[in-house]
Amino acid sequence: MSYGRIEAHERLQYTNSVLMVAQQTRDPFAGTVTDVSANGEAQDASDLYDAGEYSYGEDRSRRNPENPVTGDKRWLIRPPIIESGQYIDHEDKFDTARDPTSTFVTIHTRRVVRGKADRTLGIRKDASGLFRITDGGILGKSHSGKRPGAAVDLPSSQFVPVGTSGLTVAKLRDAVLELRKNEFGMEADDQLYCAITAKQIDDLLAIAETEGNAMTSFQKEQLISGKPTVLLGMNWVMTNRLPMKDGSDTIRLCPIWSKANIARGIWQDIKGDMWNDTSAKNKPYVHVGAYIDSVRLQDKGVVVLECQE
Repeated sequence: MSYGRIEAHERLQYTNSVLMVAQQTRDPFAGTVTDVSANGEAQDASDLYDAGEYSYGEDRSRRNPENPVTGDKRWLIRPPIIESGQYIDHEDKFDTARDPTSTFVTIHTRRVVRGKADRTLGIRKDASGLFRITDGGILGKSHSGKRPGAAVDLPSSQFVPVGTSGLTVAKLRDAVLELRKNEFGMEADDQLYCAITAKQIDDLLAIAETEGNAMTSFQKEQLISGKPTVLLGMNWVMTNRLPMKDGSDTIRLCPIWSKANIARGIWQDIKGDMWNDTSAKNKPYVHVGAYIDSVRLQDKGVVVLECQE
């Protein structure tokens, strides 16, 4: 791009470059949640119906059974745009040996990819640099009702207390049992996933190491590769952006979820654009943005492990 007026082919090239970088940049939650197209200010993600129970009738009775079905909805709410951008000044051209847009494509796109992942979890970084639960996503507040109602938190009953330990087999067993009792992860095409940080990866390696010579294939593979493999039907999602428990900077929250139970609404996936800003000396401006929300369809389909670090 020559400094000055942006030509149509340069704008198209930038848009395509952002798309390529987005495809090549790891989205840790790709394939672990259900992506759906979204439009409008709000879109219902799921109709929730109470399963209820049947009843026995009486012989020769003329009374019709009355077992009404009660329902509710979960909503995806169009969020503010996740975005990153900047002006390209003469100084950028002078200070960068090559076309700065190639560097800016990568940096700005990866920022928005991280924002997409954070929105999927339902977290944001606070002033201290720690991640906390906010709205939407696997961990955050959800909207229910015939119309989007007040946001509600994931119930405390869905949290496995920290105790004094990190990630343990006992905690995993408790979580998997709870999910399967509620019919999540029972189908072959509905996988269970758990998000963990580097510390929980180390916890899993320690579990493998403690068995000494009586190693299973799980333990051998972990120690060889240094990466956690499937355990108790659990697939691992590795990220360093998991939130801390409110009021703590040492208790990490590691969510377990069923793929079919998390809907990620995409109004606009990651998209790049560039233009001349006539209000800023006609300087070229590069921009990357996305409109994405995520929601639990049912609260019982998410269990959170509290892990001491």
